[in-house]
Amino acid sequence: MFDPSTRLYLVITVVLFVFIMIVYSIVVSLRIKTYDDYNVAGRNVSTIPLILTMMGTAIGGSTILGFTASGYLLGLGRSWEILPAYIIVVFMILFMLKPIRNIGTRYSMVTIPDYAALRYGEKARFPSALAVLFAYCAITGMQYTAIATFLFIISGLSITTGIIIAWLILTMKTYLGGLQAVIKADTIQGSIQNLGIIILFVVLFFLVGGYRGASDLALAAGNPELTDIFNMPVRDLFIFISTLGGYQLIRQDTWQRIWAAGDMKIATNGFWISTVCGFIITAAIFSIGTFGRLIGVTVDDPALAFYAISSSVLPTYGLVIVITALMATIISCADSNLVAGSSSVVNDIIKPIMKIKDNQTLIQSSRYAVLITSIASMLLAIYIPRLIELWVTGTAMLTSGLLIPVLAALFWKKATGAGGIAAIWGGLITAVLWQIAGHPFDLHPVYIGLPVSLILIVAVSVKTAPTAPEIVESLLYQGNNY
Repeated sequence: MFDPSTRLYLVITVVLFVFIMIVYSIVVSLRIKTYDDYNVAGRNVSTIPLILTMMGTAIGGSTILGFTASGYLLGLGRSWEILPAYIIVVFMILFMLKPIRNIGTRYSMVTIPDYAALRYGEKARFPSALAVLFAYCAITGMQYTAIATFLFIISGLSITTGIIIAWLILTMKTYLGGLQAVIKADTIQGSIQNLGIIILFVVLFFLVGGYRGASDLALAAGNPELTDIFNMPVRDLFIFISTLGGYQLIRQDTWQRIWAAGDMKIATNGFWISTVCGFIITAAIFSIGTFGRLIGVTVDDPALAFYAISSSVLPTYGLVIVITALMATIISCADSNLVAGSSSVVNDIIKPIMKIKDNQTLIQSSRYAVLITSIASMLLAIYIPRLIELWVTGTAMLTSGLLIPVLAALFWKKATGAGGIAAIWGGLITAVLWQIAGHPFDLHPVYIGLPVSLILIVAVSVKTAPTAPEIVESLLYQGNNY
């Protein structure tokens, strides 16, 4: 796919970039003084870093590789894969951001299980942490697979070996600095990421003659469905609404950034701007896949479509920029998700069990948690090396376990502690067992886990004693007066 000289340039550039990011993270780690510094970036992040870290987290290497492949194979209609997520993010900004921010600040929350434990009791903490871990180990594992794919293309290394190398790189980068280092590095990585995607999209846009030219090319090739934006089965759309869409409401990395923002105005502006820009960039990624196919780029493995298209239309210097941008994207997303998952390991498992209160011990425990989470992510990536499948599987576990209880805590005052705990355990266990069983009756785990969670929270809540009114009222959504 790449000639030897181009491969050399790519290897040198990417290795240099990764080295700089690791060194930068080490420098930032020297400023880590408190547990909040490590897990919620000291709660004083400004607007621009917040925008770039949100985009870097939302648009990962799997997003670029997976969605380019979807656009290449099935056309622009596959953009519906991600549209539900952005619609639901808008809902979250309008109705959930303010209460999440206020509640988290008031109670110094670090994780979503903190929230679940306050609303439903401490027994809700552990199953909530398990749901978070399932999701974030899977999502972090996706980024390991994305790096492994790059290494396979450049050097021929096996995917398994590449995943192990990716684990080493990302663990080294994330171990010392936590979320503070992640967000600071995202200011650099996010800028490079967006530049690379925009360059490739603009080149392809002119090559196909815009969207009108793309439609003409698709029609001439006998594939008009490639530019039909409604070309996506309703059944597939519902899976993405239930998994990637529902996941947006209970993303621990998102909640942590709401709490990390310097104030409410920064959080609100940062989320609105990153959502709009992220949607534009994501739509461009699908278009890159479709446009590349329409100009005649062929590839045996659609998962490699991004690389094939880039190498076909860009000069060497442009290709180096775009591939470096891809690596920046992978790293930006991976370390964010690694911190999100490890935060639950330390905050919701290690800290309660060992009853740790000393600040320095908590910071060191957070670093051990990063190591534990990264190993679990590596093993999961080896087990399910397919990018989009890994993403949807992870988000299905989180959505099945936590979506209904979290929404009930905000919007339904009659939800009880017993009901919430039953819903978390029931939805999570059902989804996991359905995944292990291999999707019986061709039903995705979220089709089973989510209804089970809903039924349990309602059925158990109407039969059990209500939660203390003062707790319920303190967490309940109160409209514009919140």
